[in-house]
Amino acid sequence: HVREDILSLYGFESENEKFFFRLLLSVSGLGPKTALSLLSEFGTETLVELVLGKRIGEISKAPGVGKKTAERLVIELVGKIEKLSWAKESSLLASSDQSKASGGLMQVREDLFSALTHLGYLPHQIKSALDRAMASEEKTFEVLLKLCLKELSSRSLNTSRTSPEVGNG
Repeated sequence: HVREDILSLYGFESENEKFFFRLLLSVSGLGPKTALSLLSEFGTETLVELVLGKRIGEISKAPGVGKKTAERLVIELVGKIEKLSWAKESSLLASSDQSKASGGLMQVREDLFSALTHLGYLPHQIKSALDRAMASEEKTFEVLLKLCLKELSSRSLNTSRTSPEVGNG
């Protein structure tokens, strides 16, 4: 993060966290300290849920985040997330017409793939998580996104804990 008078470096456990940090910094009046506070308080998965659910009261519980900041954060981020096609819920799924529903499901799957790609996940990781998530009874974009993020986050944690350190040998 660069300002006129200071250059600060921040490290992240995943591309997911880095993406959200940058996304949070794009909110007017929200600096790196508050962005880090939000990420450490909620994590990326919960933060997505809170923003998409417009749960301002819960967001404002993070240290350094008041009600006005939480409102501004939701207003600015919901728009950006929608531009990335993350928050689309396929109205076709509610249709009783089976062919429309299956077409809508393909669109939801494509939107999920796109959203997860933007978060930095690899195609093989996304495909595996999507396959598992599609077993869910409710196939709305939001439900499937949460399931995929949960799956990918748990794998990321397991991989980082078991991977050997670079340089030892």
